[in-house]
Amino acid sequence: MKKIIQFVLPILVLSVGAIFWFNQHAAQPIEDHAFQTIDGQSMKISDYAGKPLLVIFWATDCPGCIAEMPALIALHEQYDELGMLGIALPHDTPAQIKAMRAAKSLPYTLTWDADNSLSAVFGQVRVTPTHFLLDEQGQIVMRKIGELDFALLQQRLEEMGLSPA
Repeated sequence: MKKIIQFVLPILVLSVGAIFWFNQHAAQPIEDHAFQTIDGQSMKISDYAGKPLLVIFWATDCPGCIAEMPALIALHEQYDELGMLGIALPHDTPAQIKAMRAAKSLPYTLTWDADNSLSAVFGQVRVTPTHFLLDEQGQIVMRKIGELDFALLQQRLEEMGLSPA
């Protein structure tokens, strides 16, 4: 038992430390990247320049992703100046993504990261939900693995000069 604890404890400490670092690390610029929305519209991350952008990596089979959708919809309705981009991971299909959008009435832009290229731009995202808040200059100012703390997010948005509509 002692050997198991000696093995598991350092892994646990390193994992918690990595998650804390990932969630709290200082602002970093994000490279521009082209993508197509689920409806075939060509876009780039820089299309959101000049306003904050919330990026949500999600999956149609992710319980946490589905649970936070009503709050994300409310956030979209509250903050006119906030861009929102939902990025579905490769294991989903366009049909599944469109079905989820229809079932949940998702109002923000959705894309399918079929080749993991957007995941690579954001540091090889593999866990859903994972969120990134970018400032007006396209710098990552917040990262969150797991469901969002919407009170903290709203505080960050207000610190960026946004106010609910």
